[in-house]
Amino acid sequence: MIPTLQDIGANRTVLPLGRYLATMEEVERVYVPEGDRDRRDIWDAFQRVSSIVRQAYGKLAAVWIGGSFVTSEARPQDIDVVFLVTADSYCTAVEEPQGQFVSQILLGANPVVQCLDELVDSFLMVVPPTQMGYEHNYMLARGYWDQFWSKTRFAEGDGRWLYPAAGYLEVIIDGYGA
Repeated sequence: MIPTLQDIGANRTVLPLGRYLATMEEVERVYVPEGDRDRRDIWDAFQRVSSIVRQAYGKLAAVWIGGSFVTSEARPQDIDVVFLVTADSYCTAVEEPQGQFVSQILLGANPVVQCLDELVDSFLMVVPPTQMGYEHNYMLARGYWDQFWSKTRFAEGDGRWLYPAAGYLEVIIDGYGA
């Protein structure tokens, strides 16, 4: 369930600090009000990009959604997302041209094509099977994205933007199971 936005003194009201599980239907219902053409265009672009990513990897474990789209921002410029795919899906995908192409874009490694859609600021995180003391780089990446999506903008010069203050959403698509 998506919690109510709260006023923390930032430039806009935000989700409370934390990661909240939601469904695509809930996100659309809460953040794409009837008649809001800007948010509808962003949401439709997100759906198209999600479909491309899912086709490239065969399945999509989950997506994290953050940024101004999940705030009270009247006219967000885009939606910010991290697509989470399992290591098996990633390894299979990068053996094919479409998977290589999509991976390069989402990892910021394609020198020609910068994004799949200008309305979707998208990234990729590969989720390996984990055990205690295993996959140090994955843990660092997961912490990075958690910290990144937990920030929000405050007035110019207000150092609170340096620290986690806002929440973001997780939508499980196909799940993490094999």
